[in-house]
Order: sequence, then structure tokens, then C-alpha cells
Amino acid sequence: MRKEDWIKVILVVSLIGNVTLFMNHNRVNKNQELKYELLNAYIYRDLTQLEATIQYQIDNNWDNEPLVTQKLDDAIDSVILHTGMERDDDKQDILWKLHDYLKEFKADDETLAVSLTAKQRTDYINLGEKLRSSGWNYNVGYDTRWDIFVSKVKGLIAES
Repeated sequence: MRKEDWIKVILVVSLIGNVTLFMNHNRVNKNQELKYELLNAYIYRDLTQLEATIQYQIDNNWDNEPLVTQKLDDAIDSVILHTGMERDDDKQDILWKLHDYLKEFKADDETLAVSLTAKQRTDYINLGEKLRSSGWNYNVGYDTRWDIFVSKVKGLIAES
């Protein structure tokens, strides 16, 4: 085979290799976006349900207090799931901050027969207001992109 033929073969193989790498890179990026969309959506759902549950309890004189603590547990579980699947240290840090913030509101009692103190109710009321003011509530569309998610987390955990 002549030298020019070898060069053509090498160029064709190189082109096929580059196209394959490009397609694989796009597939990996799409999978990452889907992962964030799914995991962020779980957290959004659980935090908006928590906010709605707190508001419902306020409106109904706290007639089913354990429901609030259960919704808080659901939200914490979603954050833990996302944290466990995240490989980026910076993103894990944000998720751990959200986890730690939510964990502060857990009732000490692990049973379903929780009876909240006046201080715990006040803390939940404040949490509900912070969730609402930072965009974690129903009637507000949500965006699962990471940068939007982070801005909402930072708005929630920011000191008042």
C-alpha cells in the first residue's frame, strides 16, 4: 500500500473514532442531565409537599402533626439519595448543607405518634415561610437545572 493510502486509512479511522467519542460524550451529558432532573424533581416534590403540609396544619389547628414530620423525613430521604449518587464534591457540599438544615427540624421522637411542642410548631411555621419565600411551593413552576436548584437551596438555608 502506498503512503497516501495509509494516510487516508488513518484519517478515516481517526474520524470514526472522534465521531464515536463525540456521540458517547453527548450520551453521558444527557444521562447526567436526566439524573439531575429526576433527583432534583424528587427534592422539589418533597419540599413543596412539606410546605403545603405545614400550611395545611396551620390552617387546621395542627390536627395531624405527625404528617409534617413524615414529610420532613421524605424530604431528607430525597436529599440523602441525591447526595449518595453525586460524585462532584461541590454539589455534595450543597446537598449536605440542605440535609443538615432540614435535619435541624426533626422531632426527637422517631414514632408516628409525634406531639409537637409550641417551639417546634413555631420552627415549622418559620420553615414553611422560608420554603415559600425561596420558591419551594406549589403554584410555582420549577426548573431542575443545577444552578437554579442551588440558588433555591442557598435562599432556603440563608440566615434570616
